This record gives sequence, structure tokens and C-alpha cells, in this order.
Amino acid sequence: MKVNKLIVSALTILSVSTVGLATVASNADTALAKTKAAKIVKTTTYKAKHKVHVTKGNLYTTAKLTKVSHKAKNYKRTTFYRIKKAKVVKSNKKKAVYNYVKSTNGKTKGWIWHGYVKNGKAVATTLSKNQQFNKMFANIKKDYANGHVSKLNDFLITKGNKHSGSLTDSKGNLKVANGTKKHMLDDYGYIGTLANGHRLLASTNKPKKNIEIMPGLHSNNETFTNKSGHWIAYYLADKNDDGIVVGHHKGFKYYNEMEADLANSFGVRLADVNSSGGSYSYNWKLKILLVNKKASENSKYLDY
Repeated sequence: MKVNKLIVSALTILSVSTVGLATVASNADTALAKTKAAKIVKTTTYKAKHKVHVTKGNLYTTAKLTKVSHKAKNYKRTTFYRIKKAKVVKSNKKKAVYNYVKSTNGKTKGWIWHGYVKNGKAVATTLSKNQQFNKMFANIKKDYANGHVSKLNDFLITKGNKHSGSLTDSKGNLKVANGTKKHMLDDYGYIGTLANGHRLLASTNKPKKNIEIMPGLHSNNETFTNKSGHWIAYYLADKNDDGIVVGHHKGFKYYNEMEADLANSFGVRLADVNSSGGSYSYNWKLKILLVNKKASENSKYLDY
């Protein structure tokens, strides 16, 4: 009997101890769950609403920062208006500034640390850089197939990233940079990026006429030189462009003055199918092409 009583007593003590520990743990969890409110020092309303986007962190229901309403990571592609700012002293005694933001559709709002708020609209796309390029190139190729070059021109005059390697292959022909690839416009013509970041307009069956595109838009008042040994092209734009022909330059001839065999030797098109034959010119000795961007994109010239 004494043995049984001892066992019962031991079990009773163990049970009470376990319940006590569970109670302590429960109280601790409750204490941790409660967040001490921040002290609001000053609140200011912005006179004008500015469009912003958020990068990370939490959105709180009030500037007291006791309750999270949204995770900013779920709204990186949402554009907000910045409405107010509040200076607060957080529970850890540190001072901070929080912005009150509201989505442009009014559905998502809250207070977020100002360092996570960036000026400007959110980027709407979820596509990677590679996916964005593929989408852009698909549009370039579609336009090119229909005889239009405006989207192609926009790509060509934009400088890309520099890469390792040489501009030319062992035969001295321009080639795409190491680690990049050719993007075919049709069976032979293609575009790409050179090692120096300049764009390439080229043809697989006319490699000696591959063209390096000089970045940006240039003026008719410039002096154009070429010591590279390969063909280069400058795109021109001036306020007084008539949108039909490129300005006259000494030593240059209009493209429509070029013999058909020579004209076809480039294997790629630099102008809209309906543009003027004078929308760009060439200097055979210097290996320079001057392209009037507005004229080369004129898809209605032959309709005049």
C-alpha cells in the first residue's frame, strides 16, 4: 500500500509540475505576442500626393506599429500614393520616420518605414530581363518582317553592356561579343551586341558588310570619321529634318544612287520599305553610313 501511495504522489507532483510549466510557457507566448506601441511624436500630411512603390518590410495599420496589415514583398509591383509621414519613437527607444501610403486603387494602405518607400511608379512587369528582351525582340522581328524599322532603330542606337573578347573574328569581320548570341531578323540578317557594347546589324552571308552602330543620335553638323576598317553607321536627328532625306554631306552619296549589286551586298535593311531612297547615305571609301532616323522610319513616303 505504501508503495502505491508513493507512486500516486509522484505522479501527482509530476502532473502539477507539467501543468505549471505549460502555464508559464503560455503566459510567455502571450507576452511575446503583444507588441509595445510606438510613441507618435509628430504627423505631417503631404501637400501633394506623390507616386511611390515599396520594396520590403511591413505595412502597419497605424503609426503605433502594433499590427501588421500587409507584407510589402507582396506589393512590389503596386503603385502607391505617399499621403503622410510620422516621426515616432519605437519600443526599442529608437527614433524613426514612417510613411502612410495608399495604393492608387485605394485597396491597400498602411504605415511603412520611409527607407522602404521609393519614388516613382512600380515596375508592372514580372518578366526577367531575358524575358523582357525576348518580348522586345519578337516585336522588332515582327515589324522588320512587315518592312518597318522603328523598333529596330530604337534598339540599335541604345548602347548595351560591354563584354570580353574582340570586336572582330579571325577574318576581321564584326562578330557578337563573347557570351552573347545572334538574334535573327530573317534567314540571314541578325542583330547583336559587340564587345564594346555597341549594337551590330549584320548578315550571315555578307559578313564583310556587317555594321557597327554608333550609339545615340547625332547631328548633321558633326564631322564623321572612321578608322576602324569596318562599316559603321551614325543615326542622325535634327530639329529641321524633313523626314524624307538625310542631310547632304561632302563625299557621301544617297543610298538610291548606289548600284543595285552594292546596295544588296549589305544583306540587311536600314530603312522602312516605303521610305525614301535618300533616307540614308554612304561613303564607300570611309565605310560610313549616315541614317536619318525620322526619314528611315517614314512608312508613308511612297504614298505621297
